[in-house]
Amino acid sequence: MKTIIALVDFSDVTQRVLEQATMHAHTYGARLILVHVVPAEPAVVEFGIASPTLLQPPSEKRVKKDYGQLLQLQDSLAESGVQVSAQQLEQADVGKVVDLCHGLEADLIVVGTHHHGALYQFFIGTYTADVLKKAHCPVLVVPPAEKTA
Repeated sequence: MKTIIALVDFSDVTQRVLEQATMHAHTYGARLILVHVVPAEPAVVEFGIASPTLLQPPSEKRVKKDYGQLLQLQDSLAESGVQVSAQQLEQADVGKVVDLCHGLEADLIVVGTHHHGALYQFFIGTYTADVLKKAHCPVLVVPPAEKTA
């Protein structure tokens, strides 16, 4: 195993994704590549009661902010002795992300998951499920931490 890709979204599961990716990178002496997709931003169009939410390209401010966070993650992992680099994409769909992983010759993709209900998954689907369907290599799915009552 030479290349591990960690898909990060800066959510509450990101730290767990990084822990797993880092552990595997240390174990196999692999390089770790952090990949982040800056999502499109919602824009509400006012049409009265039925106001649709449309998506627009991320603002330059958002792109820079996310890139700064990505570099902070990269720097913190580099301090732990991991050979790490980072790549950021804007508005990339799962196909583009999986193509990037293939082009980078990923041996493992590490991705987090969020617990959503069946209705959400039926209508929206999940990013993780799409990565699992399209990936050319093994995918490690990391669940969020258990909530304590």
